[in-house]
Amino acid sequence: YNHVQGLLRAAVRFEELGPEPRQAYRLLQRAMPISQSRGRQPDWEQDPATSVNACKYLKDRLAELQAAATDELDRARQSALMPALRRLKGFAQDFGLDRKRRGVAGYHDLLVWARDLLRDNIPVRDHFRQRFSHLLIDETQDTDPIQTEIAMFIAEANLDNLPPQERPRSWHDVTPERGKLFVVGDPKQSIYRFRRADVTQMLQLQKLMGGDTLRLVQNFRSQRPILKWVNSLFETWMAEGENQAQYVPVTHRWEAETDHPAGPRVWALGGLLDGNIGVVRRVEARQIAAQLHNIVTGRWQVLDPDATGLTGTEQYRDAAYSDICILMPRRTSLRTLELALDDAGVPYRLEGNALVFGTQEVRDLVNCLKAVDDPADQVATVAALRSQAFACSDVELLRFSENGGRFDCLSQSNPEYGPVTEALDILRQFHQERLWVSPAALIDRFIRQRLLMESAIDHPRTREQWRRYRFMVEQARSFAEAGGDSLRAFLQWVDRQTSEGARFTETPAPDTDEDAARIMTVHSAKGLEFPIVLLTGLNSGRVARPPNVLFNRESGNVEVRVGPQETRFETAGYGPLLAREQALETDEDVRLMYVATTRARDHLVLSVFRNRTRSGSVAGKMVEVLDGKEDLWTPAPEVSGQTPQPEVQAVNTAAQQGHSLADRDDWSRSRAEMLERQGRPASVAATGLHRLKLGHTALRDGAEDPKEEPESGEPWKRGRGGTSLGRAVHSVLQTIDLTNGDGVVETSRAQAAAEGILHR
Repeated sequence: YNHVQGLLRAAVRFEELGPEPRQAYRLLQRAMPISQSRGRQPDWEQDPATSVNACKYLKDRLAELQAAATDELDRARQSALMPALRRLKGFAQDFGLDRKRRGVAGYHDLLVWARDLLRDNIPVRDHFRQRFSHLLIDETQDTDPIQTEIAMFIAEANLDNLPPQERPRSWHDVTPERGKLFVVGDPKQSIYRFRRADVTQMLQLQKLMGGDTLRLVQNFRSQRPILKWVNSLFETWMAEGENQAQYVPVTHRWEAETDHPAGPRVWALGGLLDGNIGVVRRVEARQIAAQLHNIVTGRWQVLDPDATGLTGTEQYRDAAYSDICILMPRRTSLRTLELALDDAGVPYRLEGNALVFGTQEVRDLVNCLKAVDDPADQVATVAALRSQAFACSDVELLRFSENGGRFDCLSQSNPEYGPVTEALDILRQFHQERLWVSPAALIDRFIRQRLLMESAIDHPRTREQWRRYRFMVEQARSFAEAGGDSLRAFLQWVDRQTSEGARFTETPAPDTDEDAARIMTVHSAKGLEFPIVLLTGLNSGRVARPPNVLFNRESGNVEVRVGPQETRFETAGYGPLLAREQALETDEDVRLMYVATTRARDHLVLSVFRNRTRSGSVAGKMVEVLDGKEDLWTPAPEVSGQTPQPEVQAVNTAAQQGHSLADRDDWSRSRAEMLERQGRPASVAATGLHRLKLGHTALRDGAEDPKEEPESGEPWKRGRGGTSLGRAVHSVLQTIDLTNGDGVVETSRAQAAAEGILHR
């Protein structure tokens, strides 16, 4: 009752405002949302006019009022939003024209200008149409709409009999010349919607082309058990999407001809767990680390292509860490997995920009650079001070703050001494240098001065740590070569790359001498193959935040939504377009799993750890689709979750080692002997052989010490052998059989005589 009375008083205020709409909308906004959950029907009587419970009657009227107020606010927000969007549209168009006038073009500009030229200038279109007799597009599923338009205009059939004004200006209306356009692609591998490549576009292109479709169903990568599992899963799963690629089963090339208990197959790791998703991911990470160790020690069998090629039959060998690739659709659980692998002592390396940008070392370095670029960014400054570069403890930061310090390297009121003050002084020096050196040089100098490479030496994966620091320097150098000119611009670029999630395609070549598992995103792994694939990160669904801007490819309209839920401004078509985009993204996630699972050649390990209470996970969907087909995959061997660590000798306690002067002398003597051993050269010149034979003691007792002889005037004695002894030794080494040393004594005497050093 009180709630309704309050709404009635608000209505009276609306009448008092009169024709002033701005204040009325503000008042209406403050009244939203209108609650409809108060009151209990048993406490109310029936309404005499309607014979309906009065409480229910009021709630129905409040729901109608809520709907009417929402519609009114939406119309008001749309009317306020459209002028701003028109101004933004004009700004974007003017900026594009200005770039064109100045001849400053980006990659997207080149595509758009080429498309516009072919679309609007018929003589130019005819020129290129006649110049190219055939057009082949490979990886068509990765082609964006503008590239498709360019191809269709070039492949247009001869329409010289039509006047220019009647020639098609939309690629949807173009009829390609029969046999001129040839495309190769796999709609099932269309996973680049973030680059505007869409499976629906490829299907539309296929329809416009007409002609015949030749299906390539032979797979030359994966073993028969893997493809049998893949076909069974995706024949059902892909058929569920409204705008999904048609699934055509693929056939195998390899049969897995081995009776080894760990021969090629599909493995299921984990299952349902209690606890929140954080607990599930920690358990999953520990089990993955233990399973990787088990793959190597359990001698899982992988195909040996070299031996198979020589014999003509399948030959297998034991798996190594370098045969394993851990794939994840997103990097949500990357840090948890890294910690588990480090604890288990499993060697690994990250590949692809998406994952490296998300590592702790790179994030710490980026925070240091942000503190250098913007001293007012106190969050970045504190993170930099706590990072490996400065290692200021929380206690030191607290004392610094209590003494009146500010986390600003340009502040004049900071204390004069202390580790935090020293660190801020260093940040100030780099802040002053940032205007005079390139970002790459500044980052390299920062890494060197703060000894970040040296501090990684005691890390169990030193090379991986070094690789991450070098990665940042190389990225900064590439950014500068592309036209980037400031540290701030580079950091903004890094933030944009990081926000893109796991959708990078750069894949560095692995170090061939490093036996380490590889960790990659599925996007980075596209087009590659690995003997063993372990697919993780399947215990959650897509939770990406909806974009603020959507582009309707059919109408050409841009739909926009800005602001939080309670004060949201959005265009009329945003809601329906968002629902369609989310459905397309759901279909793409299925194709992403197809790409991931078909990267495996011999073994496919699927981590199906998932939360009992969380619905909609990818792992749960796989298990659901394959319900009753448990024979297609095998439960992975159970492991303890902890891998055996290398044995470490116990450190002697004080009672065992002792602290007497005699103990100290013994330690000093053993240390000197160790340094002498370690200080010996790895190779010895010929003139140094006599020194090694006599030893330092004999030399001190007066033995002959061979010296370098003066350069001889005889031409045949010049060159590589600088002394008679050196020339003699080289001659002997070139003559005798080094495997057994036969004839070394006689040959040495002869060469000594030839060089005039018989006493040697």
